[in-house]
Amino acid sequence: MDRSIRDDPLPCAASLFRRARLAVNAFFFTPATARPLAALRVGLAAVLLAQAAALRTELVDYVTRDGLFQGDLGRAFASMTGPHIDDLRRCLSPLGLGEAQVALAAGAVYVAALVLLGLGVFPRIAALFAWFLHWTLMNSAKPLVYGVDQYAHIFLFYLVWVPSGRAWSLGAALRRARPSPTATARLGLRVMQIHMAISYLASGLGKATLFHWWNGEQIWRALLLPDYRQFDMSWLAAWPVLAQLACLATLAIETGYCIFIWPKRTRWLWIAATLGLHLGIATLMGLHFFGAVMCMLTFTLFGVSPEPSRRSSTPAELLPDACRPQR
Repeated sequence: MDRSIRDDPLPCAASLFRRARLAVNAFFFTPATARPLAALRVGLAAVLLAQAAALRTELVDYVTRDGLFQGDLGRAFASMTGPHIDDLRRCLSPLGLGEAQVALAAGAVYVAALVLLGLGVFPRIAALFAWFLHWTLMNSAKPLVYGVDQYAHIFLFYLVWVPSGRAWSLGAALRRARPSPTATARLGLRVMQIHMAISYLASGLGKATLFHWWNGEQIWRALLLPDYRQFDMSWLAAWPVLAQLACLATLAIETGYCIFIWPKRTRWLWIAATLGLHLGIATLMGLHFFGAVMCMLTFTLFGVSPEPSRRSSTPAELLPDACRPQR
């Protein structure tokens, strides 16, 4: 072979580009089962149903204008965008319903949508109703919204689009369907996995810019705040190194999440570390629903295998959609 042709960088660059394209295609579009999406669907519905049960007696006080946040206080915290319970009341004004009645009706429909979502009956429509009503209730009780509500809102929206009903679904069971792996399931899973990785990285880097996350002061403050205090942790004053180690471990887990959650060798170690982090937050600070949602997201998206069974899948089903033979 001519030396000038052998040393030409253009064929090498073309080969590298082709390999990169194939790797990206395999990462995002290799057909996968919907098991992780179904686990997410069931887990999120279960956590939000438990939250709804815990808040059922306070719903009207939280979301109506005559409730807990009235007058200037309500206006100061009111969300400027998105629907509110009062907007629903105006839409239903021909029925003569009051704001409290509309709030209770919205709560009932929201619970029904979550039940259908968990069972996998018309899951995308159920996710759409649950997402919209969750958004409405969040906007109507803005001062009470925190991480669990924000993550739930985001992943309810994802469930509107991903094929979560193709596994562990009552609808599929009634149809006696045996869904094959799809590229759509893989793409939906990857988008949510990347979202979680970026979210933890942003959280970890944000904490790392604050000095009190390096000297342990943040853990000390959090555990002694009256709103979050579950146990008497004043004994930590005699062991400041423990608080510092807890802070450093949190930084390591969150910043390392986007790297170590992907390789098989470190994935389960990081899943266990992340679950331990959020179980600790739930136990020591009383943020039970937040801990449950974050544990559920990491476990379902990274701990449940999306890979199809080799015995139950034909070679054509294991190819990306673009590579499957046409019939």
